Amino acid sequence: MTNTTKFCPHCGNEVQANAKFCPKCGQPLTANSQNTSDKQPTANPTDQTTSSATSTQPNPSLERAKRFSGNFFSWWLATIRQPATLQANTHRYFGITAFLLEILVAVLTVATLAHRLAYAANSTLGSLTDQQVNFGGTIFKASFFLFIFLVLGCAIYVSLAYGFRKLLDINHTETYWDFTNRFASLTNLILIFNLIVFVLCLLTSSGNFGSFNVMLLFFSPVLLILNLGYIYSVIADVTTTRLDKFYTILLAEVALSLALFILFVIAGSLLGGSIGSYLEDFEHSFY
Repeated sequence: MTNTTKFCPHCGNEVQANAKFCPKCGQPLTANSQNTSDKQPTANPTDQTTSSATSTQPNPSLERAKRFSGNFFSWWLATIRQPATLQANTHRYFGITAFLLEILVAVLTVATLAHRLAYAANSTLGSLTDQQVNFGGTIFKASFFLFIFLVLGCAIYVSLAYGFRKLLDINHTETYWDFTNRFASLTNLILIFNLIVFVLCLLTSSGNFGSFNVMLLFFSPVLLILNLGYIYSVIADVTTTRLDKFYTILLAEVALSLALFILFVIAGSLLGGSIGSYLEDFEHSFY
């Protein structure tokens, strides 16, 4: 190393002897820094490479989410082709994800229809009075209530079916989440019908509700598929039984009817009180 050679004390870059600033990092070069620059270690290329590689690593959470969504879609398509065939290496949460998607699409459909009806009601009310009613908050609360109601209803279906299958099958070893995947594979067709109804709802204008009959036509198979899946999931692939399958299905249907009746009574009492309170407030708004 010659006397005319010096290095930047900040980044270790070699600079000319008469340079006042480092051309790489812009560090001012003084006489004191020149004396100490010969002792300044150069930047380690290995550390820079490691830092660069670390900064470009993908987000593990994002990668897991991508793998989950891709595998879920493949599983969903496989169950559409063969609903009664159990798919190997299925993630334990695929079933609950499928149910939540079906419920979410159904709630969005009802909320969209409610907004269309609210717009039509405000248009009619505007032709009679100068007042406009804001239904946004009410629709949001009703949609949230519907979401909770459907989640509870879905939990009743799956839990009762799992309980009666466990009662029926002597050699039962299936976990609750594995059974949820079994049940969901039988009912994944519901998502298709829900999506069709949702699209029809989006295409329906606020002043034209003639497509309601078509919506009901596509929505009617939902309950049929749900109940068929409930029955089939209890008895499918069961070879050694404690009870006769017919009586097991009969008991399962009675238990389901009773549980849903209780759920509807509770929901009706809560919803009835809310509607009554809302109508009173709506009536007072005109005075």
